[in-house]
Amino acid sequence: MNREERLWTIGEVVHHLRERFPDVTPSKLRYWEKAGLIRPRRTHGGHRLYCPMDVERLALILNLRARHRLPLSVVRALLDRLEEDPALNLGAVEALLQVLQESEGERLVALTASEAAQRAGISLEQLRRMEALGLLPDGESEGERRYSLEDVALMRVVRDLEAMGITCQNLAFYVRLVRAQVRHDIALYTPLVGDLDTDAERIGRFRDLHRLIQTLIGLLYRKYVRRALMRRWLRRSRGVEK
Repeated sequence: MNREERLWTIGEVVHHLRERFPDVTPSKLRYWEKAGLIRPRRTHGGHRLYCPMDVERLALILNLRARHRLPLSVVRALLDRLEEDPALNLGAVEALLQVLQESEGERLVALTASEAAQRAGISLEQLRRMEALGLLPDGESEGERRYSLEDVALMRVVRDLEAMGITCQNLAFYVRLVRAQVRHDIALYTPLVGDLDTDAERIGRFRDLHRLIQTLIGLLYRKYVRRALMRRWLRRSRGVEK
C-alpha cells in the first residue's frame, strides 16, 4: 500500500459524498459491503477504512443508482465487468449500461411495491401473496424490494389467471416446473458454449439453444394437450354410448 495514500473512515466518506448524493448513509455503505459491492479495509479494531479507489467506486454506484434506478444485481454485474479497469471510468460504465439497456429493455426499471402493484392493477396484498408463493423471483435493494416492468407483466398475467379461477396456489406448480427446467437447461447448455471465445458468441449460442428448446417445448405441449383432450373426449363419448 502507498504510504501517502489517504484512508477515510465511514463517517468521512459519507460526509464527502453527501454533497452530491444527499441520501447516502453509513448503513447504506455497510449494506453494499455486505452485498459485495465494496470491500473496505479494516483496522485492528474492526473499523472500516476506505481508500480513494473505494470512494470513487461508491460515487459510481450512487451515480448509477440515482440516474438509472438500477437493481443492485445489475450494478454489481457492471462493476464486475469493469474490475480490470483500475480507474472505474464512468464513461465506460455508461457505455456498458447502454448496451445492457438495449438488450434488457424495460427489465432494468426498479419500482417500489406500491408503484408495481398500481401498474399491474392489483392490491399490495395480492402482490405479497404472489411473492410468498415464489411467483415473483427475488429482487435486490437496500432493505426494500424493487420490481421491474417484467415483474409487472408477470403480475398482470397472474391477476388475469386468478380472474379466470386459477389460484396462486395452483400456479405455484409452474414455479417448481420452471426452476427445474432452468437447472436442467443450465447444465445442458453450459458445455455447449464453453468452447466459444467471446461473451457475444456465448450469449448468441445460448439464445439460439434457448429459442430452439422453447420452440420444441411449445410444439410438444400442443401435441400432448391435443392427445390428452382427444382421449378424454373419446372416453366420455364411449361412456355415453354405453
